[in-house]
Amino acid sequence: MVELKNNGYENLVIAINPGIPEDGKIINNIKDMMTDASAYLFSATQRRAYFRNITILIPLTWVRDPSYSRVKTESFDKADVIIADPFLKYGDDPYTLQYGGCGEPGKYIHFTPNFVTDDSLLTVYGPRGRVFVHEWAHLRWGVFDEYNNDRPFYISGNLNIQATR
Repeated sequence: MVELKNNGYENLVIAINPGIPEDGKIINNIKDMMTDASAYLFSATQRRAYFRNITILIPLTWVRDPSYSRVKTESFDKADVIIADPFLKYGDDPYTLQYGGCGEPGKYIHFTPNFVTDDSLLTVYGPRGRVFVHEWAHLRWGVFDEYNNDRPFYISGNLNIQATR
């Protein structure tokens, strides 16, 4: 469970789906993404928050590396961020699964292996660290997209219809 301690987020779990073929670039790019995301979050929150530590859950189907630690209580099903094949609706679009209303945290962030490894997608989505912080706002604080073609309006607490923003 992710906790904020002394301005640092701890216990964030990023899990790679066991069906994803082994690729060291995925691990390296996750590390780079999170380093950039931490710096961006630190700046965006006016030095109030950053990512102190993360755990990358490597599938058991991948070759064991001596630098990997043993799994403790982490699992793919309980991960905060998953790296998995795309769903037809989203393609390589990053997204956060949100069931609740605005202000209610999401279930997980979903990235595809292509999003994590294909640098040509940076022109479409922007820097991975910034995208991560954008999705983090959905996951952690239940922030809705300021753009939404499927649901361009929402109903506020006093039952007024308002545009997303």
